[in-house]
Amino acid sequence: MAQRLAPEKRRARILTTAMEITDAEGHRGLTMAELARRCDMSTPGLLHYFPDMATLLVALVQWRDERDDAGVDWGAVDTADVRAMLDGVVANIIARPRAAQLFAMVEAEALDPAHPGHEYFRERADLLTRELAARLRGEDPEGLARRIFAAMDGMQLHYLRDPEGFDLAAEWSATADALLPS
Repeated sequence: MAQRLAPEKRRARILTTAMEITDAEGHRGLTMAELARRCDMSTPGLLHYFPDMATLLVALVQWRDERDDAGVDWGAVDTADVRAMLDGVVANIIARPRAAQLFAMVEAEALDPAHPGHEYFRERADLLTRELAARLRGEDPEGLARRIFAAMDGMQLHYLRDPEGFDLAAEWSATADALLPS
């Protein structure tokens, strides 16, 4: 018999289990039926929390963002810390490529305004651009922040497509050297 959990604990368990599946098998290995089974739930019970796969995947990306960003206090990041923080983002992509692939796939699907994650990704990009721009120097810090994120996004895709042939750490380092003021 399934353990009775408070809704917020059940939701956290679902997301934790979904990320474990994704980390081990990739996001294509994640199905509602298998997730429900591993969470000791029925599929209809799981659908109470996440009515479809797209909603589940957006929630999983948000949960991943919260987990990965837990150690980043934007208020404590100053201009001198920006490079180290961005280097940490790249290191996380390399350390957890399946989570990065999940993020890239869901973000691409969310380009459609009807997708449940469309607003999340738009607001996320705006927030991160503002936060980074506030810590950059120069004439156009917001434009520079957008260029940095565009470069990181593009390099991430190249790395995910060919992790053995594309040295993400080296390519990011060269790009950061060119884009970030000393």
